[in-house]
Amino acid sequence: MAKTTWQTYTDQTPISTFRADFVRRGALCAALATRHPSLGAIAAESKGIVAAIDSRRDTMQEADDAQIIANAIEDAEKLDVVDVYTDMRRTMFAKKYDVMKIVPDAPSALGRLGADSAIKRTELALSNLTVLAVDDPIRVEFAPLLQKELAELQTADKTEDNALAALKACRLALTLYKSELTQVRESQLGTILTILKDREKAALCTMPWRKPSSTKNDDTPAEPVETT
Repeated sequence: MAKTTWQTYTDQTPISTFRADFVRRGALCAALATRHPSLGAIAAESKGIVAAIDSRRDTMQEADDAQIIANAIEDAEKLDVVDVYTDMRRTMFAKKYDVMKIVPDAPSALGRLGADSAIKRTELALSNLTVLAVDDPIRVEFAPLLQKELAELQTADKTEDNALAALKACRLALTLYKSELTQVRESQLGTILTILKDREKAALCTMPWRKPSSTKNDDTPAEPVETT
């Protein structure tokens, strides 16, 4: 049975399918333009849209990479905090300090926390160190080190938050862009139908797609999860 209809694309349609659809339509219209010159405009428009889609995909990939990198740096800075905290706690145990009063969190527990929680627990540990005398060896040696690593973790945490916000903004922009592409696509197909006066021929200018049942669209990276 001849195909005389085409699917309507939605925001669930992968951007790669939109791209393939415009590539096919552009190529087909360019080939038919020798007999139907009016299709040349659609071929040119489709080529420009493919270039625009590629630019959008590059932007999305850059935002995704930036978030992954920022998250990795955040984890590295947290490891530095935990290392200093661990050395301090071991030294305090060795020198018979009241460890549970000043730094009650086990290093392993601190390491499993997300960045925000780790920052709060480290701030508490620094605050607890003030119960020691200003010239206390533990306070003199470890307080500056822990404060330095904490500051770097706080900076990395803010950077990761900004990167995640930028990635979410890119995802939203891509969803809105798909709506624009859907309108352009329907307009092109309507014009092609008017020119060729044959629904079967017009339907040839499209690419089919299936809504994924259990996998994500290839244009939306997995939602980042705070490392614990």
